[in-house]
Amino acid sequence: MAEQYREGKARFYASECTNLSAKLPVFYNPVMKLNRDVAVWVVKTLITKDVNNVPHEDVTSFGYTCSDSSKPNACRYKPKSICLGMEASGVRAVRMALEADAENIIANDASKDAFEAMQKNIELNNITNAVKASNKDVKQLLAEGNLYDYIDIDPFGTPVYYAESAINALSKNGVLAVTATDTSCLCGRFVNACIKKYSSRPLNNGFNKETGVRILVWKMQEIALKQGKVLLPIFAHSSNHYMRAYLKQVPLKEEDIKTKQGYILYCHKCLNRYVSQVMEGECCNTKMAYAGPLWLGSLWDKELLDEFSLIPHIREESLIDVPWHYDVHKVAKAYKKEAVKMDYLINALQKNGFKASRTHFKPEGVRTDADINSIASLL
Repeated sequence: MAEQYREGKARFYASECTNLSAKLPVFYNPVMKLNRDVAVWVVKTLITKDVNNVPHEDVTSFGYTCSDSSKPNACRYKPKSICLGMEASGVRAVRMALEADAENIIANDASKDAFEAMQKNIELNNITNAVKASNKDVKQLLAEGNLYDYIDIDPFGTPVYYAESAINALSKNGVLAVTATDTSCLCGRFVNACIKKYSSRPLNNGFNKETGVRILVWKMQEIALKQGKVLLPIFAHSSNHYMRAYLKQVPLKEEDIKTKQGYILYCHKCLNRYVSQVMEGECCNTKMAYAGPLWLGSLWDKELLDEFSLIPHIREESLIDVPWHYDVHKVAKAYKKEAVKMDYLINALQKNGFKASRTHFKPEGVRTDADINSIASLL
């Protein structure tokens, strides 16, 4: 039975969501609202370029149009073509049209019920000029030869099975957004499943969610490299039961990003960790655990975050370029000390010359460039 919902500026019909199931005729999950909030924000604001600093190319060749002619040196460019591959009710497409002023949106779903609901919801919101509903298998749609400035893959489970098709259909300087809900394997509970799907070993420890996001980013990059394309993350987050990454195609060479890929070696006894290009290391007279290969560079384009407020702490932590954070409770337990308040520890670290902030990945986590001994000494 269909019900009418509201989310953001959108009104739409979807199946009653008292018992959430992927088998519902027109699936809608209110818990994923933040996922859609961020996606709308990305489409609205992600590509902000100084016209005078576009290297070796005319601005128009980026496939974006300036939306603010009053600020010629700080124009915002919006995607000219958007493909949302697994839309169900179409709420993401509707919100992008209404809230981000996006146009030329293909809202696709393989389900006939979802397709019919999308058509109804598009008409309900008076956006027939901006959004077109499609009823195809997403791989079939992406193989038709059209290129898109923004592609969104939001499946149940892993996005890996769709990544090759999506990347192949990504325009020059286009952005690929992917969701992974198979967090149990990315976070290290099912190691072999992660290795099979992502060709990378996870690590079940105090920063396993961040490690999972970095594995997801790395896998998308590796699939792109096979097509001769280079992807860089511009935004990522882990929320609720899923992980989300936004990656932009950039005019770089493979060797330009390989230095930011590798492994994290980790000591379960003292919680020491460091990056490495090999899988082996020793600490506390024992072999260290490892995660990877994975992305070791920044997960966020800092220039995009000036006005970002949807997820607490991301702006602050984006300024600290380390590929992990510390679980303060685990550090206190390992060093037989009392856990202190987060604000106290962060202030103490900063007074001692370190960068430090909270992290969105974990309420009891602190991102810092301090080593484990320095952190433990301040507890």
